Amino acid sequence: MPPKRLTPTKRPYQSSDESSLRKKTKTSIKVQRSIWNSKRDLDQLVSDSNLSTSSISIRNPKLRELPTLVKFTINSISRGFKRLWEIDEGYSFKIAWNYLPLHLKIEIRQMIFKWWGSFLTLKILSEVFLIPPHLYLPGELLSSVSSADHIKQFIPPSDTRSAYTVLTLKHASKASDIGIAGIIHHLPNLESINLKGCNLCSSRTVKTILNKCENLRKINLKGTKIIEKDIKALLDKFGNQLEVFKIDNVSFDNINETFSSLPFSKITHLCLPGTILNLSNQNSKYSSSLSSSTLIGYYPQPKPNNLENIIKWSNFNEIFPNLIQLNLKGLLIPENTIINLNKGLRKLILGSNGPPIPIETLIKILKNQKDTINYLSIGNIKSKITNSGSSNENDFLRLGEILKECKNLEIFKFITDQNGSKDSICDSGLNKYSNLIYSFGLKDNWRKTLKTLSLCLPQTIESSIFFPSFNIDEMTEENISPLEQLELPSTNIDNTKDFAVALRGFPKLRSLDLSGTTITGMAFSLNFEYEIYF
Repeated sequence: MPPKRLTPTKRPYQSSDESSLRKKTKTSIKVQRSIWNSKRDLDQLVSDSNLSTSSISIRNPKLRELPTLVKFTINSISRGFKRLWEIDEGYSFKIAWNYLPLHLKIEIRQMIFKWWGSFLTLKILSEVFLIPPHLYLPGELLSSVSSADHIKQFIPPSDTRSAYTVLTLKHASKASDIGIAGIIHHLPNLESINLKGCNLCSSRTVKTILNKCENLRKINLKGTKIIEKDIKALLDKFGNQLEVFKIDNVSFDNINETFSSLPFSKITHLCLPGTILNLSNQNSKYSSSLSSSTLIGYYPQPKPNNLENIIKWSNFNEIFPNLIQLNLKGLLIPENTIINLNKGLRKLILGSNGPPIPIETLIKILKNQKDTINYLSIGNIKSKITNSGSSNENDFLRLGEILKECKNLEIFKFITDQNGSKDSICDSGLNKYSNLIYSFGLKDNWRKTLKTLSLCLPQTIESSIFFPSFNIDEMTEENISPLEQLELPSTNIDNTKDFAVALRGFPKLRSLDLSGTTITGMAFSLNFEYEIYF
């Protein structure tokens, strides 16, 4: 008997609402609204985002120029390094790495350190990135270096040690004095040593340098534990050949003995503690590296100049006749003191913050250096007292006029203590006349040369100083400002809307820092082509 034919059963009637529930729902990803994907209502967006000092734009700044194929290659390898390494634990990468020319390796190493510093272990660094002639280990980029107790693995293989002429081991804060000395012991041909921020570096390392590095020309020992006798030993042996000499946080008890091997005619880059000549014995524990008076409560008064010292501010140009860069951060100096420097200085660092520096001292320095200086960093400055007991406006005017004549200035930093210098004359003058220092230059010669401007001042900054003398819409290639970095942290701007309009006059701007700055009246729209920090 044939099987019975099954009649299809009808589905019960369903309403349209019920059928819609049976449909497969698609998941949608909601993108949070931000100032980068909304064109309107900027005021509300800024308010909603709670902009703070930790809110940073991730948009890359506009390229300075059309990148070449080499730059694209370097960028691609650097950005993709982590993925390339994780494919087979670096086996293929190391094979390909061996075929790269030296100049590409050096550039790629720098970029990989920048992008993947926290990923790079001591093992990876020692196996791949020890590239002669530069043993390059910047702890500020490499977390494994900054936290390493033992650094023996950074001693290069014996067949390449003689090829190393430069050692950069910075901010390795836990590396022992013996460990650092051990690396230097195996690199006898070093000409340049940078141990900045190696907190435990001390006399053992200095002794090794004295015994092994006969060709030493450059040394940076800022942020280390070296003492005065170490300085004397280095200067006695290398003083006639050193070109770069940088130290800080060293207390000097016997200047004449320590610097007895003077003059130092080959030194072009010099960094010394700002307290080297005028710190009294009762303030011997004060460190010029503590640049903010909020950390120590006050800035000590400078003692008078000692005429018996073989190094004096008046004969500084005879002791160091060929200076190009001079760093005297935290300079402690009495009034009516002249620092004599030969012409040719390009970089001068006296700030930021720090004890008040007499304006007259600054004027005397800059008068002779206005044709060459391209980098200037100052902090708290102080005018002479008028008959009425207040700051002298004319001193600020004179300094501003001198700075306006610095036609090659590319970097200008004027950063003072946010909580005041504890000097009433200094603080009063900065509150009233700070703008006289930089406004003349910004309106004139600096517009053609300045690339970095950093201002942190108690006085309100007028947005009008950022406008050019011509209409912004009439800018040409000849009068475009080269400004790339503008830093105005913890400041007050008189008219934020006008300031934003003025920013249109800086088409090459790549970084804008407004952290801690009050942003008001932002009823405008900007197409940001640079990194912005709020």
